[in-house]
Amino acid sequence: NDPRVTNTVTLSASDINNWVQWKKKFFSKLTAGYLDGEFIFPASTVNSYLETMADSNNNPIFSQATGLTVDANNQAGRFFGKNISLVNSDIIPDFDTASPGDVIGIFWQPEEYTINENFGFTMMRYFDQETNEWVNKAIVVVDGKVVNPTGYVKILKG
Repeated sequence: NDPRVTNTVTLSASDINNWVQWKKKFFSKLTAGYLDGEFIFPASTVNSYLETMADSNNNPIFSQATGLTVDANNQAGRFFGKNISLVNSDIIPDFDTASPGDVIGIFWQPEEYTINENFGFTMMRYFDQETNEWVNKAIVVVDGKVVNPTGYVKILKG
């Protein structure tokens, strides 16, 4: 939501699962210093659109053309050689439920984000008598902000 992030790419329903359009509309627009970023997508968009890329004969091509691999157990994967972090659609709306102009994915450079933590890390361990189990509880208060907004691209629904 940082208003300084102005780099956007808009993908229509016919673009989002077309690897040629990804190359033309997204990757060709990245500057040389920002080619090594990561994606954040809702899992449903990856499942419904990126993993369903097909050729004109409806043969699946997502893996061959894009190198897409997704490990749903670890909530991660790779797309065109870039890491993907999968999130729930309450964090970023999936393509089907998003309105035109909504953010459906983010491409970012992790080093262009900073995290601030002031209170330290607190660890507690106690025994829960109700469940007869040891409970380990960790608490840390953090916030963060974008350091360099040019390292981010918002992917919008067209």
